[in-house]
Amino acid sequence: MFPALLVGLMVLRSGAGLTWADGPAPRPAHLVDVKGVRERLGLSPAYDNVTGIESIKVAVLDYGFDGLGPSTGYLPESAEMVEHYDADFIKKFNLGDPEFRKPFEPGNRHGREMAQIIWSIAGARPGGPKFYLLNANGPTLLRRAVRYAIEKQVDIILFSGAFEGGGSGDGKGPIDRIVEDATVRGIIWVNAAGNYGGRVYNGPIKVLSDGYLKLKNVADIAALRFRNRADENTLTITLTWNDYKDEEDAGTSKDLDLFVEDWTGRTIASSQKIQVTGDVVANADQSRNPRERVVLTNLPANPHVPTDPDICYRIRIKARGGQFTAGDKIRILLTAARDTYVPAGGAGPEEAVTFVDASYQGELYPPADQRGVLTVGEGGPSSSAGPTLDGRPKPDVIVEDSRAYFSDGQMSYGSSNAAAFLAGTAVVLKAAEPGLYGNHLLDLARECAAARQDPNTRPTNPPRPVLRAWKCPTKARLTTVVRGGI
Repeated sequence: MFPALLVGLMVLRSGAGLTWADGPAPRPAHLVDVKGVRERLGLSPAYDNVTGIESIKVAVLDYGFDGLGPSTGYLPESAEMVEHYDADFIKKFNLGDPEFRKPFEPGNRHGREMAQIIWSIAGARPGGPKFYLLNANGPTLLRRAVRYAIEKQVDIILFSGAFEGGGSGDGKGPIDRIVEDATVRGIIWVNAAGNYGGRVYNGPIKVLSDGYLKLKNVADIAALRFRNRADENTLTITLTWNDYKDEEDAGTSKDLDLFVEDWTGRTIASSQKIQVTGDVVANADQSRNPRERVVLTNLPANPHVPTDPDICYRIRIKARGGQFTAGDKIRILLTAARDTYVPAGGAGPEEAVTFVDASYQGELYPPADQRGVLTVGEGGPSSSAGPTLDGRPKPDVIVEDSRAYFSDGQMSYGSSNAAAFLAGTAVVLKAAEPGLYGNHLLDLARECAAARQDPNTRPTNPPRPVLRAWKCPTKARLTTVVRGGI
């Protein structure tokens, strides 16, 4: 009988407009310790009383904004969210098939949290900044989101994402070309560096007599090793090579295939699409992009033999066709559904997957490699390290501590948070100096960055390159830079 009485009590109290404790109305989850974060970023106390925040327009491009809606309290009431773009808008700017739609990822709150961080760092004023929360779930929607942000004349764009197959890591390619439409207009574009630390291999294309690529100079020269310690793990291996053009699906005549073997030498998966170019319309077995991808589901853990650490899965690449030159390069990215593993009797979680032959540099994927964006990394070893594949030093900024604690008990960290912290900082600086644009913020980042070596120990050589740590500029320096006195 008690459950029925309980239900009746809930209805009665709800009808009376009361809460369980007769106390204040429920409060939405929000960022805590904002004062401490602002102090670490150098915003407080110098920029505590900046006015004009309400006039700043911010676009957050992401895949999910779960929980947002009218009067939720997560963001200012003026915030606008766009999941599907109007057909007339798509036609006007030639943004693909108007019938093509891709929704937000169900249950994904990533974009919402990024916007919440920005709002908190900017002072959590009820009147702003003005937020546009835009669906960028894939290259086509990224194009639409960027154009939408341009038409709304936003001041700042935050994109805490990367496209693993959208460019060559040198600031060129279809994704970086889309982003350039915003950066050339002076829009401040803040981009996360990515969380691919220790998960990327970069190397030249050297074809051996049997058609396989030479990938290293020791032991099995045609294989890259990785270990998986967690049964039923899912790993994705993405191979790209530097033959991307500015247009999407531009085609390529250079053809590589991807193979994965277990520790016995047995091939367990492969991707052997035929790369095509010209007017050929790619079918299911063909591709117009310089990319191959393998998804390994329910992957068994490889045997853990301390006396023989070379018992590993292996990645091999074979040249199928096309003329490769000394300037051609490949990139291999390894990502896992489960990154951590707790061994029996262990003191704590360990890496579930180890890419033994990773390069430990050149880990930036588009648009983090774009010249005009402020690329932001995080101080931990999982954050992607530069330089870009054409030798430019990036990330532009490192946030030493990116942890974000929310009042619902959730905690997140990584380069996405770091980028959101810097986007919030950019809101404040833009309000303080309305003439601040993307090139100014990049100049300030390079000037205000302190060179240092990452204190985190990398498991293999070469060591992590020199990175940069953010120091917020003084008001006087901000004014000098914006008004032409660098």
